[in-house]
Amino acid sequence: MTVFFTSDSHFNDHRVIFMYGRPFASTGPMDEAMVARWNETVGPDDTVWHLGDFAVRLNERRVDDLLLRLNGRKHLITGKCECFSSLIF
Repeated sequence: MTVFFTSDSHFNDHRVIFMYGRPFASTGPMDEAMVARWNETVGPDDTVWHLGDFAVRLNERRVDDLLLRLNGRKHLITGKCECFSSLIF
Protein backbone atom coordinates (compact mmCIF):
# COMPACT_ATOMS: atom_id res chain seq x y z
CA MET A 1 0.00 0.00 0.00
CA THR A 2 1.27 3.45 -0.98
CA VAL A 3 0.10 6.78 0.43
CA PHE A 4 -0.22 9.68 -2.01
CA PHE A 5 -0.76 13.40 -1.36
CA THR A 6 -2.14 15.68 -4.05
CA SER A 7 -4.28 18.77 -4.50
CA ASP A 8 -5.86 21.10 -7.03
CA SER A 9 -7.02 18.57 -9.61
CA HIS A 10 -9.94 20.90 -10.47
CA PHE A 11 -12.14 18.26 -12.12
CA ASN A 12 -14.83 19.98 -14.22
CA ASP A 13 -13.11 23.39 -14.04
CA HIS A 14 -12.86 24.93 -17.51
CA ARG A 15 -10.77 27.83 -16.17
CA VAL A 16 -7.71 25.66 -15.51
CA ILE A 17 -7.55 24.67 -19.18
CA PHE A 18 -6.57 28.24 -19.98
CA MET A 19 -4.87 29.24 -16.72
CA TYR A 20 -2.45 26.30 -16.71
CA GLY A 21 -2.33 25.53 -20.41
CA ARG A 22 -3.89 22.10 -20.10
CA PRO A 23 -4.07 20.60 -23.61
CA PHE A 24 -7.84 20.07 -23.79
CA ALA A 25 -10.70 21.83 -25.58
CA SER A 26 -13.21 21.09 -22.79
CA THR A 27 -13.52 19.59 -19.32
CA GLY A 28 -14.90 16.22 -20.46
CA PRO A 29 -11.68 15.02 -22.15
CA MET A 30 -9.58 16.65 -19.42
CA ASP A 31 -11.48 14.81 -16.68
CA GLU A 32 -11.24 11.49 -18.53
CA ALA A 33 -7.47 11.92 -18.96
CA MET A 34 -7.06 12.74 -15.27
CA VAL A 35 -9.08 9.67 -14.26
CA ALA A 36 -6.92 7.47 -16.51
CA ARG A 37 -3.66 8.91 -15.14
CA TRP A 38 -4.89 8.63 -11.55
CA ASN A 39 -5.76 4.96 -12.06
CA GLU A 40 -2.42 4.27 -13.80
CA THR A 41 -0.66 5.60 -10.69
CA VAL A 42 -2.92 4.70 -7.76
CA GLY A 43 -3.79 1.10 -7.01
CA PRO A 44 -7.00 -0.15 -5.38
CA ASP A 45 -5.25 -0.66 -2.01
CA ASP A 46 -3.46 2.71 -1.99
CA THR A 47 -4.50 5.75 0.03
CA VAL A 48 -4.83 9.24 -1.44
CA TRP A 49 -5.06 12.46 0.56
CA HIS A 50 -6.44 15.18 -1.70
CA LEU A 51 -5.72 18.50 -0.04
CA GLY A 52 -8.32 20.76 -1.62
CA ASP A 53 -9.91 21.83 -4.89
CA PHE A 54 -10.80 18.35 -6.10
CA ALA A 55 -13.74 19.37 -8.29
CA VAL A 56 -15.58 22.52 -9.26
CA ARG A 57 -19.31 23.02 -9.86
CA LEU A 58 -20.25 19.36 -9.49
CA ASN A 59 -23.19 18.28 -7.38
CA GLU A 60 -22.74 15.63 -4.70
CA ARG A 61 -23.97 12.80 -6.95
CA ARG A 62 -21.49 13.66 -9.71
CA VAL A 63 -18.67 13.92 -7.17
CA ASP A 64 -19.64 10.47 -5.83
CA ASP A 65 -19.71 9.03 -9.37
CA LEU A 66 -16.28 10.47 -10.07
CA LEU A 67 -14.84 9.16 -6.81
CA LEU A 68 -16.14 5.66 -7.57
CA ARG A 69 -14.11 5.67 -10.80
CA LEU A 70 -10.85 6.57 -9.03
CA ASN A 71 -8.64 3.90 -7.47
CA GLY A 72 -7.69 3.95 -3.82
CA ARG A 73 -9.17 5.06 -0.54
CA LYS A 74 -9.67 8.80 -0.91
CA HIS A 75 -9.53 11.39 1.88
CA LEU A 76 -10.77 14.72 0.54
CA ILE A 77 -10.07 17.95 2.37
CA THR A 78 -12.34 20.80 1.35
CA GLY A 79 -10.71 23.55 -0.69
CA LYS A 80 -11.96 26.98 -1.64
CA CYS A 81 -13.73 25.63 -4.77
CA GLU A 82 -15.69 22.73 -3.25
CA CYS A 83 -19.36 22.73 -2.38
CA PHE A 84 -19.05 19.60 -0.17
CA SER A 85 -17.53 19.12 3.26
CA SER A 86 -14.41 17.01 3.81
CA LEU A 87 -15.03 13.31 3.36
CA ILE A 88 -13.51 9.86 3.11
CA PHE A 89 -14.50 7.74 0.14
